[in-house]
Order: sequence, then structure tokens, then C-alpha cells
Amino acid sequence: MSETRKCMVCGQIFKLRAQCPHQRYCSNRDCQRERKAQWQKLKVKSDPDYRENQRRAQTRWSELHPDYWRRYRDMHQAYKERNREQQRVRNSQSRQVAKMDVSVLDSRLCSGLYVLTHAVCGDVAKIGAWIVHLTVISDLPVESLKIAKR
Repeated sequence: MSETRKCMVCGQIFKLRAQCPHQRYCSNRDCQRERKAQWQKLKVKSDPDYRENQRRAQTRWSELHPDYWRRYRDMHQAYKERNREQQRVRNSQSRQVAKMDVSVLDSRLCSGLYVLTHAVCGDVAKIGAWIVHLTVISDLPVESLKIAKR
């Protein structure tokens, strides 16, 4: 009599095939798909050659099908709307972080003479972001001030 085992995916009892004494999945299509996905996940994690080959294959496929995502979004409107809503949420959360190469002036900041002093701030992780203290020397237009030349 053949040995039986419980499937790791669906939990159904199945008969082991004699050729596969360590079989853990039944022959159901979904269970076999899950088995393959688990194998592939482990292989990508443990085998750098396999991982690189998968990356190249994915890049090649993307090059051969450049309009795939545009067509997918056109055919799946709910996906498109959900994506837009998620992007709005991400955008609103990221507005509090300084952006690279962006200078946003407060409308109350008038023309004048200021001293910039470097301020240490550990919260900003953007390359090239300068955090400074502005100290007003004069709020008169620079042209009206007499500044000694060095």
C-alpha cells in the first residue's frame, strides 16, 4: 500500500508517488504553482547566477514589451485608480521631507541682508540639502546699504 501525506498548501491527503519519496505537495495545479514559487524564491535567494539570469530575462522581456503596463492600466481601471490614490498618499507624506536642489522661500522672507549659519539637523537624508539659520542683518534692500568692500 502506498504512503499518504498531507499537502503543504491545501492540506488535503494525497498518495506519494514512488518516484518522489520526499513529496510534500499534491498534484493540484494551485499547489504545484505554489511549490514552484517557493522553489524559485529560495533559488533566487541562494544562487547569485540564477538571480542574475532572472534579472536579465526580466529586463529583456520589458524591452520586448515596452507598452505592457500602459495597456494593462488601460484595461484595469480599478488598478489604475487604486495606484493613483496610493501615490497621492505617498506624495502627501513625502512633502515634509526636503528635496534635493529645491529652495522654497517663505513669502514673509523679504529682500535684505542675511547671515547664513550652518544648522545641524539629523532628520534630512537628502544629498545636497543645506539646513541653515537665517539671521537678519537688515531688512532694507541691499542697494540702499553701504557695505564696506574687502
